[in-house]
Amino acid sequence: MGAKGLDEFETTALLVPEPANRHDPYAVVVLVQHETVGYLPRNDAVRYQALLRHLTTSGFVARVPCRIRGGQFTDHDYDRNGNLAPIERFSARVTVALGEPHLCLPMNTPPQELHVVLPHGGAIQVSGEEHHLTEIKPLLQAEGESYAYATLHEMSDSSGRTVKQLVEVRLDGKRVGQLTPKMSGELLPAIRHLDAMGHMAVSRAKLRGNHLKAEVTLYCARAHELPHDWPGPLGHARPDVQTEPEAPTVGDSSSESPAATGFHAPIPPKPTRIRFVAPPGWPPAPEGWEPPPGWLPDPTWPRAPENWSFWVAE
Repeated sequence: MGAKGLDEFETTALLVPEPANRHDPYAVVVLVQHETVGYLPRNDAVRYQALLRHLTTSGFVARVPCRIRGGQFTDHDYDRNGNLAPIERFSARVTVALGEPHLCLPMNTPPQELHVVLPHGGAIQVSGEEHHLTEIKPLLQAEGESYAYATLHEMSDSSGRTVKQLVEVRLDGKRVGQLTPKMSGELLPAIRHLDAMGHMAVSRAKLRGNHLKAEVTLYCARAHELPHDWPGPLGHARPDVQTEPEAPTVGDSSSESPAATGFHAPIPPKPTRIRFVAPPGWPPAPEGWEPPPGWLPDPTWPRAPENWSFWVAE
């Protein structure tokens, strides 16, 4: 059996529960470009059922990284005369990336103020968490780890002989620690840049611990790792829901155009008597929802196809 023309590519898939499935009420269909490519294994479907149904009832659909590998291969089978003969077949394998169920959704929501979530990056340990266990405990889970949105703020530290500018880390507006002078220097340029634009800096944070001890770790890009045109055009921020929080994509910084950087251009104004249509790979818009003025899609969502019509006639 020989393979030929084997291809592999990465994309995103939607996971949609099918409670009315007559074979299995826990079935979860996997969609790529809104076409069914398979189902989650039953054990996984059961584990993620509560999470996926929660997203569905909230008007969202889970979107996850997906890899597809397939192509033509030569096999052998018996023909009508009973002779063994070569036959061409097509085979494909679809793999999706899923975090643990308790890590798929943040324990809090992003701030209501205008904000930008920093692109994913290496781990940055927060210090001083031992003094803020009361603020961290409500966001911990029984599994011993969770993730949340943390806001980053510049602060002055005058505890030493000289005044130092550090990064203060907050969860839901409450201080939970700060970064070392070295790590603060890695993030302050980005924080100041956003502040000058009237936006708050937000980072994904992983929380670990229990009622006795906890630690907070940020996962965000340092200032020198950001594209030269970051953060691109800014509009009204919208909470993002992901099922793989530590695997967002980062746009190519080799060009200034929105299509090359991974950032989106603003949605065109809505004409009259039509409705908004989300492109393939975006979470379906709840019934009656329309993008508010200046709204921008999540930078990690797939870019809309060229000449995509965001509005259609009723």
